[in-house]
Amino acid sequence: MKLFRPALLAAFLAAPTALAQPAAPAAPAAPTPAPTGTAAAPPPGAPPPVDWLAGVTDLTKADTPSGVVTLTLDHAVELALKTQPTLREAKASAEAAFGRVDAARVARHPVVNLAGGVNVGSTSQCTSFVQTDPNTGAQTTVNGQTPCGGYFHPALSTSLGASASWRLYDFGLTDANVAAAELSAESNVANIAASALDVRLNVEAAYLEAVARNRLVKVAAATVKSEAQHLDQARRFVAAQAHDPIEVAQAQARFANAKASMAQAQGNEATALANLRAAIGYVQLQQALVVDPNWPVPPAEDPPDLEALVESAREHRPEIVAFDKQLQAADASVTAAHAERRPVLSASAQTAWTPNQYDWSPQPSWSAGLNLSWALWDGGKSRADVRVANANALNVAAQRDALLVSVTSALDSARAQIVTNRAAVDASNEAVTAAQVQLKLSEARYAQGLGSQIELADAQTAVTTAEGNLVLAEFQLADEWAQLRRALGQQ
Repeated sequence: MKLFRPALLAAFLAAPTALAQPAAPAAPAAPTPAPTGTAAAPPPGAPPPVDWLAGVTDLTKADTPSGVVTLTLDHAVELALKTQPTLREAKASAEAAFGRVDAARVARHPVVNLAGGVNVGSTSQCTSFVQTDPNTGAQTTVNGQTPCGGYFHPALSTSLGASASWRLYDFGLTDANVAAAELSAESNVANIAASALDVRLNVEAAYLEAVARNRLVKVAAATVKSEAQHLDQARRFVAAQAHDPIEVAQAQARFANAKASMAQAQGNEATALANLRAAIGYVQLQQALVVDPNWPVPPAEDPPDLEALVESAREHRPEIVAFDKQLQAADASVTAAHAERRPVLSASAQTAWTPNQYDWSPQPSWSAGLNLSWALWDGGKSRADVRVANANALNVAAQRDALLVSVTSALDSARAQIVTNRAAVDASNEAVTAAQVQLKLSEARYAQGLGSQIELADAQTAVTTAEGNLVLAEFQLADEWAQLRRALGQQ
């Protein structure tokens, strides 16, 4: 996800270009030349310089206030891997998948049940009861239909029993279900690694944008400082009646717009830092975040050729590993669906004891046996399950192939963009150097009365634009390297 938008940079760069004013009349006199890159010396009788930067925050200073956390890229990624909720979600999904493996293995284990109960209810007749001799205590079972109390004389009965069952063999059904569950769990483990790569990419993109925004603030602050010097220079020339008064109005307009551009750049930097906090999952609100203003150093060499990149991605991309596991799990599900038609051999045993108020000492009963069951016809359920399992396997294979196509395209694009952006960075550095030289020459010409505010404004705009373009080119180069690493599946 690319959070930084060139359109925002274009809006930042466009502000100074709208400040050009009509050319001022030629200066009646030429003051003493000023050193290149500095404000001209005041003409005789000019007022002292005015601090036009009073009240303007200088964000180019490296002082870090208390309560502020300065993040490097590695620190930001490390923090995100510990705090980002999406990773916890992926780990929870994997844990649930391993729980389904345990559930699939239950069919291999014996199951024991214990049940007991107490019941009360009316009984009008009973077929047998136990008669106790009051003298000897001997008990005799009497058969026959003998009244047992009637509707309003409830009878009490109890029961206690245990049963056990064990599926001995199901001709591969349980094995196929367990294999499918295990492969699905391994796919979820691979998805954890994929989620970690996504978190890393999001943090890198947000971090790089924050660095770019910070650098644009510095460009804007330098522009404000330069325009303030030009304004002070114009005021002193006009006060000495060396230049036309319109130049002061022109310089004031450029200075005001430069301050507005810096305020906008500061707002963009604050937004970028908020996006970085969200990408990290950092919720400690007592501390503000700032980033190291230095770019991550990109590799000096160009990426390998596309074939080598694709081969590396096939080996390391966790999503491809996950799809391979899902495809194997789908094949195991097909086997399990076919196995639903096979017989099942199981063993069972049970025992019970059921005393009641007429007989509190009956003998427990028990039984045990082997059972072979075979669903000769299940109404077409197994056939439908096979059809669904085959379709799922085809779907997973198609998703894996689509991912391979997407990965190849992403690698090809990132590789080409890295080569292009590296050249753009070199060209932008040259443009910045040339624009700075042009600005110094324009300032010197203006100080000598040979130039105009229009020429000075154009030179200042060229410097601001070139420095902004350099920031954009450096950002795009760093971002494309991050995209390439994500496409390769590299940590």
